[in-house]
Amino acid sequence: MKKIVTNNKRIYFKALWISREINEMTTTANKTIASYLITISIMVLSACAQIPDKYSATTAQTDTVENTAVTTGEREKYKKGLIALNNNENSRAEQIFNEFLEDKPELAGPYTNLALIQFKKKNYEQSLELVNKALLRNPEQAQAYQLRGQLFVTKRKIHDAKKDYVKAIELKPDYSNAHYNLALLYDIYLQEIALAIKHYETYLSLIKKPDEATQEWVNHLKGVLGQL
Repeated sequence: MKKIVTNNKRIYFKALWISREINEMTTTANKTIASYLITISIMVLSACAQIPDKYSATTAQTDTVENTAVTTGEREKYKKGLIALNNNENSRAEQIFNEFLEDKPELAGPYTNLALIQFKKKNYEQSLELVNKALLRNPEQAQAYQLRGQLFVTKRKIHDAKKDYVKAIELKPDYSNAHYNLALLYDIYLQEIALAIKHYETYLSLIKKPDEATQEWVNHLKGVLGQL
């Protein structure tokens, strides 16, 4: 499985490089092609980046209220939902988190996890509605900002996405996925290569297993930056 992911990422980074070259051309047709390539590359790469090391989204410890208001049995139920989500058992995970919210509607974590499920289904409007509910309940939840940033990218709200990625990193400086997605934003949309390199390298320093495709792309970007 690791080999498949690595090979796919090499293909996607090549698509990103091609899209950058095309985007330098001036005709409308070429810019349309470039935009299409970027859209596909961003969505696939961000989908690879959205899932943290162990579980897909938030844990019961994310919210202060959860630490004091959730019983041991409820924590175990929540954990089962996270495991189901991590295993792509989305229907089961959705059922568990919805049941959890019937008793604990004040908690943010279940809303973020439900938002992630809808994101994976490409139900972006519903996902945005759910993640906003999470942030109303806990405005310091890094995972929710990270996810909303990805949702803003799907809407081409690039500067809103940037603000949310930056906020996620402010709240959780070692959040590798947020650094990765912010790097993509700087690289592809904002064309701020030095900042892209900075966040790619932070991402690479935080992950547990080497990401050769991203390192290769960083080396390429450093070469480009040296030519500017």
